[in-house]
Amino acid sequence: MGKLERLRGTQGAWIVAAAVAVLWVYVAPTYWIFTVTAALLVAISALGLSVVGWVGEFSLAQAGLTGIAVYVGAYAYRPPAAHGTFHTTSQVGLGWPFLAAAALAIGVVVLLSVVVSLATSRLSGVYIMVLTLGLQMTIERAAFTNERLTGGINGAFTPRPAVFGFSLGSDRAYYFLCLAALGAGLFALARLRASRAGRALLLVGVDRQAAASVGVSPWGYKIFAFAIAGFFAGVAGMLTGPLFGSPPSYVSYLALMSLFYLAIPVLAGFRSLPAVVVVAVAFGLAPQALERLLISPLLLGGLGLFAGTLAGPAGVGGLVSELLRKRRRSRPEPAATEIRLDTVEADSEAAPRELSTYLAGDER
Repeated sequence: MGKLERLRGTQGAWIVAAAVAVLWVYVAPTYWIFTVTAALLVAISALGLSVVGWVGEFSLAQAGLTGIAVYVGAYAYRPPAAHGTFHTTSQVGLGWPFLAAAALAIGVVVLLSVVVSLATSRLSGVYIMVLTLGLQMTIERAAFTNERLTGGINGAFTPRPAVFGFSLGSDRAYYFLCLAALGAGLFALARLRASRAGRALLLVGVDRQAAASVGVSPWGYKIFAFAIAGFFAGVAGMLTGPLFGSPPSYVSYLALMSLFYLAIPVLAGFRSLPAVVVVAVAFGLAPQALERLLISPLLLGGLGLFAGTLAGPAGVGGLVSELLRKRRRSRPEPAATEIRLDTVEADSEAAPRELSTYLAGDER
């Protein structure tokens, strides 16, 4: 009965959150709709970093990967120069359909993520952070200096698309598109985490030797995690150009901004998907809501990393979940056979059997 009550409570919370997310735009000023939409795109990219955290790694290239998707997608989608008109080289594009341009941008970013993760078979921790930082710097020097992609100093107009016949020209309509993308991403990651593949990702993050003992390839799942992070960065980047009307300056995607992206799941907790969204939206709104204090994203990133480190591996989301769990424990519940990854020792005789049970999802 206790589990049923918790399930109903969780479903009720999601319904309320969804209702608020849909209805508030009908009474909010256009300025705040635009600002929240931009924050949702940051949340989408940060969700990808959460999956990298599941395997116990960190990436310092998420800002650069998001920027690549912004510029490649905008260049592919921008219309070419009309006959008889004058345009600089940096202001024209390929004129692809929006979905085709999105596929290209996402594909490029996923490919870069997979390529950099292929070199991580014998690396971990600080070495992967250095490797991803190298990717970030390479992107800055090779792509962000290309005016054909970035639009140059004056930028280039990137129109908002019409998807399946629906115009997304208004801020409200574009907000709903980004909200739908975020909701789909949350649903997909929640389903992934509950699947065998998701449990394998988490197991790799806790103990790679234990994972290998039950047939889980740590290297393969790390590549899988980085590919997912690239996919989410690609989606966020592709939606950014049309939101602003012109791709943002490359300054928004430099190395220090990767620390800002990383600070979001570090503070929220890598395993708490709703907390990642809440922190990302809060980080996006704070500079505008507290404009007089001149709060910069870099300051928020630094504070987020510091506070997330103090909060521990579970982050703020884990602390809040633990407090709610303690409040619900009004009476003892029957003993469960739940397997906690942080208590399984790889060298015990029972570990392989217990881990196999965990991967199979048998947690009665």
